[in-house]
Parts: sequence; C-alpha cells; structure tokens
Amino acid sequence: MKQFQLSISSVDKAGDALRELKNKTGAGLESRMLFQVFSGSMDRASADCIASCLAEEFPGAHYVGCSTSGNIIRGDLSPDPYAVICTVFEDPSARIETRQYHLGRENVDRVIREVAQFANENAWVKAIMLYTTVWETSMSSLCSELDQVRGDVQILGGGAFNEALDSSSSFVLSTGGKPEDHSIVFSFIGSDSLVVRTRYISGWKPLGKEMEITKARGNILEEIEGVSAFETYRRYLKIENDDTFLFNTLEFPYTISYHGVEILRHPQQCLEDGSLVMASDVERAGKIRLAYGDPVTIMENVFQNVQEISREEPDVISIFSCAGRKAFWGDEEIGNETRAFQNIAPSAGFYTLSEFLRTGEYVNQHNLTLVIASMKEELEGKEERNEEKPAYEHRTRRRISTVERLANFIEEATRELEAANERLFDMNCKLSDMAITDGMTSLYNRSEIQRRISERAERDDDEISSVIMLDLDDFKKINDTFGHKEGDLVICELSSLMKTCAAEVPSSSVGRWGGEEFMILLPGTDARGALLIAEKIRKGFKKISFPHAGNRTVSLGVAQRSKGENADALVLRADKALYEAKNSGKDRSVVL
Repeated sequence: MKQFQLSISSVDKAGDALRELKNKTGAGLESRMLFQVFSGSMDRASADCIASCLAEEFPGAHYVGCSTSGNIIRGDLSPDPYAVICTVFEDPSARIETRQYHLGRENVDRVIREVAQFANENAWVKAIMLYTTVWETSMSSLCSELDQVRGDVQILGGGAFNEALDSSSSFVLSTGGKPEDHSIVFSFIGSDSLVVRTRYISGWKPLGKEMEITKARGNILEEIEGVSAFETYRRYLKIENDDTFLFNTLEFPYTISYHGVEILRHPQQCLEDGSLVMASDVERAGKIRLAYGDPVTIMENVFQNVQEISREEPDVISIFSCAGRKAFWGDEEIGNETRAFQNIAPSAGFYTLSEFLRTGEYVNQHNLTLVIASMKEELEGKEERNEEKPAYEHRTRRRISTVERLANFIEEATRELEAANERLFDMNCKLSDMAITDGMTSLYNRSEIQRRISERAERDDDEISSVIMLDLDDFKKINDTFGHKEGDLVICELSSLMKTCAAEVPSSSVGRWGGEEFMILLPGTDARGALLIAEKIRKGFKKISFPHAGNRTVSLGVAQRSKGENADALVLRADKALYEAKNSGKDRSVVL
C-alpha cells in the first residue's frame, strides 16, 4: 500500500498537481485507488471542480471527501485549504466501493440497514470509513444501526465541518455525487491481505466525583443532580457564561460511559435556563463526570499510542481529529500531537465535528478525540520501506505537571470521601437495625413490633390483619435446670422457626415482646390463616430436640383485628387468648 499526499493552495493549481501525481502512480491502477478530498473552504464549486479534475485524470478511481475544520498532511496541519490523499492498494484482490446518501431523521434507519446489508453480504469488506454532515448533533440512531454490521468489520470516520466552530454548514462528496449537506458517504475497502487496526486517543482525565444526570434530551444537558448543568461549571470551576465559555470548557469537558467506553462530551453553548448544548448525545448516559485536559498528560497519552502503532508497522495512517482539539492547542501547536504518526507511516486526515469509531461490538460518537486507523497489506515478498523519516523525540521520563498532581489529589480525595461515605452509610444502617432489633435473636424489639402493629391498626381501610402472641412453656425451669446458655439456644431456635413460618405471609413482622414472650404481625391474614401459622410453629417447635433440655413446647394466642379496633385492644385480646392456652394445659393455640 502506498500513499501520495497533495496540499493544494488554490483550485486553479489542482489540475497540474493531479497530472503530476498521475505521472508518479502510472496507469492501470485506478480501480485500486482511493482518493480523499478535504476542503477547508466552504466553496462547494471549488471542491466540485477538484473532484472533476480528479475524475478526468483518474477515470475509474474512487474518491470521497468533505468540508473540514482543517486538513492534516504528513501528520501536520496543512496551511492550504485543500488536500487530496491518494492511497494505492498493491494487492490485486483489493476492492473499493463508495456510496453517498441524503440523510435525515426519516430515512436514517433504512440507509444504515442498506449499508449493513452490503457489508454483511460481501466478505471482502474489511473496513468502512464514513464522512457525514452532522445533520443533528445527536446521531445515536446512526451509531446503533451500524452496530448491525458484522463484528470483524472496522468502522470509523468523522463529521464534516468548517473553520467556523459556531457554524453547522458543511458538505460531503464522493464518486458520482456532488458536494451536498444533510448527506453521508461510505467507503468500503478490503483485500485478501489488508489489515486494519483502529483506536481512539483522548488524554483528558476524569476529575472529581461521578454525578447523576437528572434531566436531558438528546444533546441538551439540562440538569445534573437536580440543578442546572451550567451550575457545575460555575460552582466548581468559576467558568462564567460569557464570550470565553466555549474555549474555557474545552479544558474541562464532561466524560460519560457508553458500552464500557469512556467518551468525552463538550459543551458548545449555554442557554438562558442553564442548560448546556452538548456536541453530541448525552440522553442515554445516567452518570457524568467532569474531565480535565492537561497538555503534558495529553501528550503522554498520545505518545503511548504512537509506540503501540509503531509496533504494528502500518503502511498508512488515517487520522480523524476533533476540531475541539485544534481549538485547545491552537493552530501553532496542534501538529505536536500528530507529527509523530508521520514518523511511522504516511499520515493524513482532517479535523472533524465528531469522530466515529467501533469499539468491540458498538459504534460510538466521540468528541475531543483522535480516532486512528493503521492500515497495511501483508503481501509476500513485500519490500521494506526505506524512505527517510523525520526525527521525533519525546521524553519518556517526564515531569508530572502541577495540574495533573492537583487532579490526582482531587481524584484520590474524592475516592476516599466516597469510601468513607459508604462506611458511614453501612454504620448508620447497622445502628438503625440495632435500634429496632433484639440483639440475641435479631427479631424486632418490643418497641418496633408494637409500632408496626399500631401503624397497621391506624390505617383507615378494611384490610384484615391478625397477631399471634406466644410464650415458651416452663422456660424458667430450663434456665434453672440447664443454665442460661441452653435457655438462649432454645429462644434462638424458636426465633428462627417463627421467622420461617411467618415468611409465608408477605410483609409479616416477628418481634420479641419480652423474655420468652414473642409477637407476630400477619397483615392480610384472618384468624383462620393465623391459626394455621400458629399451629405450624407449635408443632414444628415440639419436634426440635435440644442437647440438654430435650423437646419443649409453646403456647399461642391468636386474635384477628376487628374493624375500628386499636392496637392496644388487639394485643390485649391476643394476650387473653395466650392466657387461656396456658391455663387449659399449655402446648396449644387459642383464638379469641
């Protein structure tokens, strides 16, 4: 695979430049040529003129392109408004297809289904590169539909843009298609030997706590944790809604997670109500965090990826870089993060409105991100490239910046605070449980079970409810004869049995009334149902044999609440029923 890059200062020079390129490439390879035409000018007639010259000089070749916020030639920002990148595939099996569609809400599903069907039916397709006018800021539906493309196909691309960051005017163009807005272009590429690897590079790091998005629609972020989204910037960063808002927030975008991928979202505008117009969709995200961009950290992240890509030994590198990164660095310094790629292989691309990339199974729309494709043809007998490469140096032992140190401090402090809050929450839960439960049996204590019975009785409804009061028979003899340890064991076994039997009734409550007396509240249960529960407890407990005390018994009193009856009266009737059970021989259940 070979690549030729042309930087063109004016349209009238395009013809000569393309004819000179034709002399270099020779004839007969047009079907294996893919041209990318990038226009930093919004003059569609000029872009169309370059495309016409290209079609005349290279009949049968494929070309795609779009308007841009700047062109990347030889890994650096080009000073010229136009760029033509010619990639020549050396493998005779190479195939290229291009398609251009008018795109809108009403047909996005149909268009992408057609694209997915084409890729899925043609095994030769190894990668899809897309160029789209971002006809609406949130393009979640487009990404979701592209997920249907078979998993081994790499998908990447960028949103058409122009030099004016506050303008939405843009266009795309392709073989057989005129420069148009509200359109999308797909380039399908593949060959038997083609290997395409993709990645995204950010460099911005999460900062502070994770926050909940409480109100959002599409790309409009309205509220975070119940207050206006802008309040996050004003409160934490002292960023005001003035003429510098767009550029100040470039350093502190938000980060969200889609399908396990950390994605940056950058505010483009602050509305009067404090809502933020984001560069892409945020509606699907439940959580959000601020991020920070530190030049030292960003460059370190870029260089790590440069090293990884270098080991892949690509033939060419395609770059889709966000226009926001260019605004962050400025025209004079933006090349610092891309020149190193040219040191590996010919590197070209453009500055985008959004970046698109498939990571795993899912296609995501990125902001403030570098999307990179390294491509090569693994052909037998292929000669090594011997061209001289520009020197590139990077200090691997860097000095950590003050910003990064402060951010790390905030990150660790936030993590420790969140951990402390979790421990405090757990302690409060335990304290709350201790306040309403009996320490030995883990049943509700008398105050809590009494409160629950009162709360149920005070309800102004016709709901049936019953209570069971029970008492261990001859419990004092157990303690006096076998000791308190055996007595405690008897109480705990009875408590476990009561919870198991009462669990048959939804929302039931079991409490220790005092000593060896217990109370069970059974909502929605009449006296007959409560008696069945009581008998299960009585018979079940009688079967338990204790190490020293042997088999023991309980007596139980059952009462169903009468309409209008208060809690005290209900408990008194259950107590009388228990008294009757005791006086009539014990080991029995009585209903009153």
